[in-house]
Amino acid sequence: MSRASAEDVLVAFARTPGDVAAARRVARQFADLDEGERSALLWSEDPGARLVAVVLLVQAMRSRADPELTDEYLSAARAERIDRAELVDIAAEELVGTPMLGGSTGPLFALAKSDVPWVRRIAVVATLAFVKQGDAEVPLAVIGRLVREKGDVVQSALGWVLREVGKRASEPALVAFLEQQGRFLTPAALATATEHLPAAERDRILTSAR
Repeated sequence: MSRASAEDVLVAFARTPGDVAAARRVARQFADLDEGERSALLWSEDPGARLVAVVLLVQAMRSRADPELTDEYLSAARAERIDRAELVDIAAEELVGTPMLGGSTGPLFALAKSDVPWVRRIAVVATLAFVKQGDAEVPLAVIGRLVREKGDVVQSALGWVLREVGKRASEPALVAFLEQQGRFLTPAALATATEHLPAAERDRILTSAR
């Protein structure tokens, strides 16, 4: 029986609605896809191909932690092949953040300095791995380096991750951060960041940031 190819994956994905849920179904179907064929998908001009490739990388990382999977993902990101929010948001935590738990966070801060906005978004979303461990310090340190950025690629991620910091790690740390730097967030990001705060606290922060 011949092995599946990148083209087989594309044909299967073309029969779906083309969303993340469909990409996950197709990735499960082609879980044993050769690494070279996966790479062909990741570097394809086809957005659907790249989506399935990213899901395949996450799937492979769940099966066996491998730093080469992180490198493969970040190489594509630095080359601007990771160029849509879903390609970051479904993968950065598991491919980039989780492997750094218990080790050096230096590479995370290096990503935050990247010239590529999508790589900077990866740095932010990757910190969810720390948030889920109850760590507010690392996420807020990364976000503090990017909070003045104006573009929505990064700002929308800031709001989301800040909200999770307050919800899962430390509400007082979130409030203190927003008191100091909330004014630099876009209105949409600040609204998202304060979603789970008590109404009076939320109103106070929103008012002071205006």
